[in-house]
Amino acid sequence: MTSLDLFVSPLGRVEGDLDVRVTIDDGVVTSAWTEAAMFRGFEIILRGKDPQAGLVVCPRICGICGGSHLYKSAYALDTAWRTHMPANATLIRNICQACETLQSIPRYFYALFAIDLTNKNYAKSKMYDEAVRRFAPYVGTSYQKGVVLSNKPVEVYAIFGGQWPHSSFMVPGGVMSAPTLSDVTRSIAILEHWKDNWLEAEWLGCSVDRWLENKTWEDVLAWVDENESQHNSDCGFFIRYCLDIGLDKYGQGVGNYISTG
Repeated sequence: MTSLDLFVSPLGRVEGDLDVRVTIDDGVVTSAWTEAAMFRGFEIILRGKDPQAGLVVCPRICGICGGSHLYKSAYALDTAWRTHMPANATLIRNICQACETLQSIPRYFYALFAIDLTNKNYAKSKMYDEAVRRFAPYVGTSYQKGVVLSNKPVEVYAIFGGQWPHSSFMVPGGVMSAPTLSDVTRSIAILEHWKDNWLEAEWLGCSVDRWLENKTWEDVLAWVDENESQHNSDCGFFIRYCLDIGLDKYGQGVGNYISTG
């Protein structure tokens, strides 16, 4: 048996330093440990404070997903105090949370992940030059557009929540906003702009409805080669490039995965 111990510290580009130790036996990961090495002390900051302090402090945990921390801080108080949540307040919370998630998708992909695809270890791939052209940090054509347009969805968050990041508009029992018809219309226009100029034009190369027709991996592979627009989209190129450099053969587990959206 061939055994290998790997220690990576820090693991790059996660929100906070992370150490990883892995034991590999005959090419199979048999043990893995992670350790968050950077303690910032939010637990200590909140100790002994008014429970509502979490609505202000917790969103500062992250500059990308602060809304998630606000949502759960408010939800914890709703649960503890058994507050009644008006339906519209729930809708506004969920819309804002969805918009923050839409913001994080291109930022994660281009700024935290796809830049690894430009590593010279992949230079032998016939698609390497195209990967560099698209995904190189700061100068890649897709990197630039994806990161810039990722700001659009959280403009909707700011309309409903007063600001983004680090809003505190979710409070026990609801939200501190009452969107007008103008707010709603403006928000729809912003999301349509994001969809038309990045999601469909750059990432998918097709309509969202067409993408949602894919139900299996085989459907996705057929989708890639269905037409030139989808073939050359960032999603289509990413799939083709990963297959070419063999990423589909790494990291496979037992196959018992759960997807909740």
